Amino acid sequence: MGQIIPAIALALLAACGGAQPREPAPSRDHPFARGEDFEPVAFGVEVDGDGDGAPVILIPGLGCPGEVWTEVAEHLGENHETHTLTLSGFAGGEAIDEPLSEAVRRDLTRYIRAKKLSHPIIIGHSMGGFIAYWMASYHPELVGPIIIVDASPALSGDLEDAKNLRDRWRNASDAQFFGQVRAKFMSMTRHPERMKPIIDLIVKSDRRAIGDAIFEMMQTNLTKDVANIVAPVLIVAADGGYRHRIKAQTEVIPDHEMVVLPGTGHFVMWDDPAAFFRVVDRFLDEHAD
Repeated sequence: MGQIIPAIALALLAACGGAQPREPAPSRDHPFARGEDFEPVAFGVEVDGDGDGAPVILIPGLGCPGEVWTEVAEHLGENHETHTLTLSGFAGGEAIDEPLSEAVRRDLTRYIRAKKLSHPIIIGHSMGGFIAYWMASYHPELVGPIIIVDASPALSGDLEDAKNLRDRWRNASDAQFFGQVRAKFMSMTRHPERMKPIIDLIVKSDRRAIGDAIFEMMQTNLTKDVANIVAPVLIVAADGGYRHRIKAQTEVIPDHEMVVLPGTGHFVMWDDPAAFFRVVDRFLDEHAD
């Protein structure tokens, strides 16, 4: 996006922060969840593609359906099996009664083990990028190369800010909710015509899930945790002021690079798909097994 935007839109960018990082669970291993019949509750999955390349997991952002990754899944599906997520409570999916980002990280860990996905490539946009940071830092042994699309590990804002943003979304009327979604998401791409059918799906989201997800992310800070990432990380950032925040907060990642695509908004992969694919393909070629 072309400039730093107000706090409510920053929350929608779904990088997060403001409080101390929560302590990891006592055990990071879940042997009971390794069976092939494991079904995640925190997201749905669409599996496509084939090829000998590493599997790819695509995570969309706040409120968004997996359809935001359609062209990317088709492009990568020539050489990879793709697993495209839609998070629970978003785009018409049933909401869950627990912190969503943490639940996705947990279920994705179990899903990778259950499906025997060997060091999958994880690509996350916005909130999905935040979850990708969390996965890669919490389970560095489990993941392969990471691609982050316009997201950082932390977002400014204190507890009161987080509560206010949560309540603004949770308590919105139908008209207010539609207006908020349209106003914020239409400004996130240089090709708003692409956003119109996606907005029709986003407005089917559970507004409590939206508000609670924003609150959870604003109360979770991964700026220190990302130093634990051992996988190579590519950050593809939009051409706006937010890129400076991303750069500053990711310097501690041991093996990372950041590319800013000129003229792009938050939905970088839509605004310059040719450049996006060039950068992604080059990165994956450099880090192929």
